Amino acid sequence: MTLILWLFVPTDPLEDIKQENTDKPKEIPTEIPKTHPEPPKDMTPSLVTKQPLQTPSHTKLKESQPTATHSAEVKNYKTFNLTLRNETRSPDGFSRYVYTINNQFPGPEITVNKGDNIRINVTNYIGHPTTIHVHGMIHKEAVYMDGVPYITQCPIQNGSSFILDFKATHPGTYWYYSHYGTQRADGLYGALIVIDPEESKLYNYDDEETILLSDWYHDESAALLKKYKYSNASISDFFEPFPNSGLINGKGIFNCENYENELKNKEKCNSEELKIIEFNFEPQNKTRLRIINTSAITSFYFSIDGHMLQVIEVDGTSTETSNRFHRLLIHVGQRYSIVPTRLPQHNSTSNFYLRVEIIKKSFRSTTPYDMLPTELNAIIRYDDEDDSSLPSTSSWTLQQSSSIFSLVDLNPFDLKPHFHENLPRNTTFFQFDLIIDKIDEYKSMKFKNKGFHENDIEHFYGSINSVQRGASIYNPNKTTNTLRLLLEGKIVKFPLYWNIYTFKIQSTINIILKNDDGFDHVFYLHGHKFWVLGQGEESIPEYSNLNEIDPIKRDTVVVPAFGWTLIKFNIDNPRISTFSNPIVWHQNIGMLGQIVEFPKQIKKSIIPPIEWCKLCNDEINLNVCKEKEIKDSLISDIWDRN
Repeated sequence: MTLILWLFVPTDPLEDIKQENTDKPKEIPTEIPKTHPEPPKDMTPSLVTKQPLQTPSHTKLKESQPTATHSAEVKNYKTFNLTLRNETRSPDGFSRYVYTINNQFPGPEITVNKGDNIRINVTNYIGHPTTIHVHGMIHKEAVYMDGVPYITQCPIQNGSSFILDFKATHPGTYWYYSHYGTQRADGLYGALIVIDPEESKLYNYDDEETILLSDWYHDESAALLKKYKYSNASISDFFEPFPNSGLINGKGIFNCENYENELKNKEKCNSEELKIIEFNFEPQNKTRLRIINTSAITSFYFSIDGHMLQVIEVDGTSTETSNRFHRLLIHVGQRYSIVPTRLPQHNSTSNFYLRVEIIKKSFRSTTPYDMLPTELNAIIRYDDEDDSSLPSTSSWTLQQSSSIFSLVDLNPFDLKPHFHENLPRNTTFFQFDLIIDKIDEYKSMKFKNKGFHENDIEHFYGSINSVQRGASIYNPNKTTNTLRLLLEGKIVKFPLYWNIYTFKIQSTINIILKNDDGFDHVFYLHGHKFWVLGQGEESIPEYSNLNEIDPIKRDTVVVPAFGWTLIKFNIDNPRISTFSNPIVWHQNIGMLGQIVEFPKQIKKSIIPPIEWCKLCNDEINLNVCKEKEIKDSLISDIWDRN
């Protein structure tokens, strides 16, 4: 994984951390914790033709023993067990190896309440190291549970287990997945929902369901990444791996017959018996749909024939109920909660198409696009679950082309937060350029920091006063992690190629994200939610129309091709916050960096569990970790598949 970051070093609050403790750590040998022998596999893939939204491919995970002792303090826990394996599946009719979680793809949905203490016991049997990250979860007091390999933890080795232990402080729609390499594109992901019981009253809905949208590849992601990363194409003539199909809750239909001549391994493809996925809605109920884009690269338009949509949550932020619209644009990593309303003229209609349009500009090359379906479909049925007829409804796009009406897409900048906050005014300003380049015969995505300007008041038009720090290729130390070195006090100066910004005092940061590429990029910040102040498609940012009164807060935002996006967030807690592009292919060729906040406080206040220290399978100073008493009953059944 490579990253080039042009850095310019100002004075405080941004500077490199110096060594604070030169004491040699104790040499204590450790070993990776082992698990019980693997139980026999008893899973047979099944393709369900008619199903409610929660299906065998997308089930809710039951909790295990709920209570455990945590040091001297007693806490109530909701405990879940996830076992990761590598199995043969045919999500769209094409057979290939797929990473499963509890013998399921996607992984089971984890549902908890706001304020719950959560333990997720992860057991790894995929044959490779892995980690689990919860996208959007703010680990304010447990940054060591963020699941970023070589930054906040060492990986979980094959045959080993690790318990994620954190508190669900913010209600909303989240998802968990492997942050190791490209494993997410091979199936290692699932939904994690944090419920606030008051929201159903606030937004007047009765039921809620989760929809996972994804692109899908017939080749394994590691092979695709290698071909992409080391191709001999010029910068103007390369493109990211192109998906073969798309999935809704892990199910899709690839037309094997139509593309028989183009298919490799034709004998692996059989989609004749696949049926369109179906969801059943109660006619008199309002249903909240939690929509998550888990794709490797693809953005989607989401719509339901005969229904208008309203947003009530975005990326874990509750919103004021939005104006009604027809289509929702959702980028990689983003989450939206919507409430659909059947229009009065369609009250006598029982069956509707749910449409997920694949956005063509998600891909640089359109050469293989004719093999990819233009949209994914599902059926929403009211009243009669035994009805097998296909809907006769037409799409909003088709109606617009027939001049019946004007199509309304959601404008995310029209969204307003339900809970208003006063924005801080004193800020530090940065600019990151998101670019692509070719270094030593392979491609590298980069955040290029053009400089910074700091004034007593918020200021956007100052001269850039900084010292060039130079370029570097991101190459993490794969025997340790950034957080561990901070806790041990071993850091004299961070290597440039770790792409680390260090902040020693509380401050507010404005980052202008500039995209020098003719391709939309996505920016995701761990450990924070940021205000999105503005966005444009012009190369020179236009600051006259910024929203500094009531901007929406989120954790994942798009940066338009050759355009810009301006975000603001607070440096306010000891932690390491990774920032990256959640598009799998871009993240894995270098679009990633780290923000270290309050390094002295990190060393003083953060104490991971002893199991976290042991993940780094070498000599380690175990004094930076602490033992946690866990009742045997807590993990009495780590093979729970329900």
